[in-house]
Amino acid sequence: MERRESYNNLLDFCLALDEDKELAGKAPEIFRKILMDYFFQHEVYDSKKMENFFRAMEMPKFLSEGISLVDVDIERLLRYIEGETFKDSLCGMIMLSTEYLKSFYPHHSPSFNKMPSDVQQEIVDAIKEKNSRIAGAFKKMKSDREADRNRTVITLVALVLKNIHVKTGLPFNRLNKSSADIIRSYFTSADDVFKAQQRQMAELNDDRIIKELIKCFFVVKKFQDLSDIAVLFRKEMDRYKKRALRL
Repeated sequence: MERRESYNNLLDFCLALDEDKELAGKAPEIFRKILMDYFFQHEVYDSKKMENFFRAMEMPKFLSEGISLVDVDIERLLRYIEGETFKDSLCGMIMLSTEYLKSFYPHHSPSFNKMPSDVQQEIVDAIKEKNSRIAGAFKKMKSDREADRNRTVITLVALVLKNIHVKTGLPFNRLNKSSADIIRSYFTSADDVFKAQQRQMAELNDDRIIKELIKCFFVVKKFQDLSDIAVLFRKEMDRYKKRALRL
C-alpha cells in the first residue's frame, strides 16, 4: 500500500517554495505544501479526501516563529515528526485519520481499533517507516546546509560533474592528471569557499570554460551533446548558487 520513496532534494524543494509569492515568509503553509506536494503527493493525487484533509490540517504552532523551513529548528521539527508514540507522530496523525483509512483501506472499518490485527500491524509499520524517511529528509537538509557553508569551488565543480554523470550516464574520460589539478587550471578561485560571488559566478558561467571541462571529463561525440551537457552544467550550478545565497 505504502509507496517507498526517497526524499533527497528537500532543500531545493523548500528553496523553490520560498520564491513562491503566495507562500514566501509563511513557514506553516510551506510545510503544508510540502506535505501535499512532496511527502504525500501520491495520496493527495489519488484521493480528494486526503487533499481536503491536508488543507484543513492544523500546522504546528512553532513553525510560525520562522519564515522558511530551511531555517527552522530541525531538532524541534524532528520531535514533532516522531511524536511520543506512533499515534501522535506526524504520519500517525495522517495515516490513522478516517480520511486516509477510507481512501486506502476501503474494505475495512475506517477505525484503526476495529481493524484486523494483521492490517493494524501493516499500518503501524508503514507509519514508522514513513516517519523515518521524512525525518531523514530533514536531517539531510540540515547536513546539506552545513556542506553548502564549507564547500569550495573545486569541490562544487567536481560535485556538479558527478551529478551530470549520474543523471546522464555519460562515461568519464581517462584523465592524464588528477581531477583537482584540472579544475584548478580553469578557476582562479578554485580553493575558495563558494559564496556565489560575482567573480566566482563569472568563471563558473563562462561558456568556454564549461565546454572545455565537459570535453576534458566526459566522452562527448556530438556537438549537440556538448551543448546539452553545458545547459545541464549551468542548471546544476544555478541550484547551488541559490543555496549559497540563502546561507
